[in-house]
Amino acid sequence: MSFDEFVDRLKDRFYSYWRSEKRSVKFLSRFAALALFGAILSTIAPTLADELSTDPTMLEPVVQSSETTSTITISETPTAAPSEAPSPSQSPEPVVSRPPVSTSSPEPLPESSESVTVDAAAEPLAIQPKYTVRVPPSGAIDPRALNYFLPHIFASQDDPEVEFTMICVRGSSGMRFDAMQKGVPNNSNEGAEHIFGDQSGLLVISAETNRSVNLLNSYQGLFISSLGGGLSGRSLALDFVAVTKPVADPAFCSAAKSGATVTLRPLGLDISTVKGGGKLK
Repeated sequence: MSFDEFVDRLKDRFYSYWRSEKRSVKFLSRFAALALFGAILSTIAPTLADELSTDPTMLEPVVQSSETTSTITISETPTAAPSEAPSPSQSPEPVVSRPPVSTSSPEPLPESSESVTVDAAAEPLAIQPKYTVRVPPSGAIDPRALNYFLPHIFASQDDPEVEFTMICVRGSSGMRFDAMQKGVPNNSNEGAEHIFGDQSGLLVISAETNRSVNLLNSYQGLFISSLGGGLSGRSLALDFVAVTKPVADPAFCSAAKSGATVTLRPLGLDISTVKGGGKLK
């Protein structure tokens, strides 16, 4: 039996009960139909009501009407006697004098004073310490040499308050000093290392004490050159100044209490020097 035949038989059976001649069968069939319809309605109605309540289009905004209540004060006048005619004139309103109101602007609040930290300028220490300096007093050089590498120097200070040192290198006329990377002017006026006058006749290096000495000794040492004539017979001076922070200012070189001088002396060679001979085997 197919589904369609089953449905048709079910419809015929329902219609036979619905149109039955028996009163009890007809009553029971209609009661069953009403009960089924009521069950369906009781199931669908709450669901439909919930959907309508959550639909934003069904929600109407509530308009709140602001009503302004105005109060009208009616001055009561004594009722005149019937024999007297009402007086058309009214008594004038009393004049109330009000003191003038002065509008005073509020005083501005005092500004909070913020403490601004200003970095003090670098300067030499008021009391200059003594440095331990080890520098060769002289250096042997070829009388015709135009270049010379200064041997490594040593300088130290045991006072813990002395943190930064400025080294000044000055030489005779015609001398030029080249520190750190050779052939490049390594000048700097900021950061932890200050250098002034690289590749000139006045060189100033400033940093922490040990760092200043290491910068002067870096790249095989201080390179000295001559702008005219040989270097033999010339001299250079090194001054050590304790400063509050790194600064390369030639004006502070005069405050040094420690220093050393190096003289470049010629080697004992001249044209009359006789060299010994030897036999080749």
